[in-house]
Amino acid sequence: MKNKSNLITIIVFITLVYSLSVLNVFSKDKDFSLNENRYLASKPKVTIKSVFDGQFGKKFEQYINDQFVFRDLWMGSKTSLQIGVKNKDINGVYICDNGYLIEQHLEKDFDNKQFENNINYISEFTNYCKNYIDNKNISVMIVPNAELILEENLPKYAQSFDQNEKIDKVKLNANDVNFIDVRDILKSHKDENIFYKTDHHWTTKGAFLAYEEWCNSVEKTQYTLKRVSSSFRGSLYSKVLYNKAQYDNIDLFLDKTKYTVTYANNGFKSESIYDFDKLKEKDKYQVFFGGNHSEIKINTENKNNKNLLVVKDSFANSFIPFIIKDYENIYILDLRYYKGNVKEYFIQNNVTDIFILYNIINFSNDKNISKLRG
Repeated sequence: MKNKSNLITIIVFITLVYSLSVLNVFSKDKDFSLNENRYLASKPKVTIKSVFDGQFGKKFEQYINDQFVFRDLWMGSKTSLQIGVKNKDINGVYICDNGYLIEQHLEKDFDNKQFENNINYISEFTNYCKNYIDNKNISVMIVPNAELILEENLPKYAQSFDQNEKIDKVKLNANDVNFIDVRDILKSHKDENIFYKTDHHWTTKGAFLAYEEWCNSVEKTQYTLKRVSSSFRGSLYSKVLYNKAQYDNIDLFLDKTKYTVTYANNGFKSESIYDFDKLKEKDKYQVFFGGNHSEIKINTENKNNKNLLVVKDSFANSFIPFIIKDYENIYILDLRYYKGNVKEYFIQNNVTDIFILYNIINFSNDKNISKLRG
């Protein structure tokens, strides 16, 4: 009886493996994973060089992993199994008891030399700009992420790199410009959904608190938000595909200021910074500007001769709506995509104010900040 049971188990196992192998062979490769919000590996070409230097093996392994049939189902099942055995560190994401997914960052993941270089690039650029505009019109904001602000929610064994040390170092080297330290204001509102639970960005509420800090507001600024989605699962959900993850809300700040947005890469113009079509897609955070772009220009109805240059990463996308009413023109550069000379751009557009906004994680590793040198 035992032998018969073992035989049945073996037959079922072999049938399952064979069936999956057949499905993998005949299933069509996918270019993009909506759930993971990324492009998937394609079948690598075989060359003598790639075989002998090991690159073909690495790329083929990634290809098999990415194109494995029922990939999303397997990933979700794996996550549920790991959580079932009390493993709360999955694919670099901590599963927290209050519903937050918080990304893990360790000191070894950062290039300290690049971080030091980026501080120097900022310093060199702002020193150059101080020849043309007052230093009080130059602002730098380095934003901590949820790993620091919501650290009480992390599992007890969680390890992370010292964000405070790095932010303090940027602040120390700010060279008489306006460094906006948002750590205290964010911590004092940490229970108010200032970070998305399934995404690495801050929410519109978190961005507004930072805006208030920038304005040095004494009294609470009046603002209203419109909820445009209650079904957002962001970048961190994409890493774990945890089917019990909560859905996030997306709220937008709506202002009566009239303006025109121009996207330099294609010349497209709009009367709103919001791309509501993106709410129908997986990455709903792209409702802000439709995602990241190399260069964006905002021309407003204001006639105050104030022209702001924003150098930023994606954390600025939900911050910018609050500052549109304050400037005549806003010029936005994302150095990950912009190829021009930033110093020349600063001069050509008669910039009167500068705002540099980065999340500390991106700032620590981004090699593109070197473009500030010219």
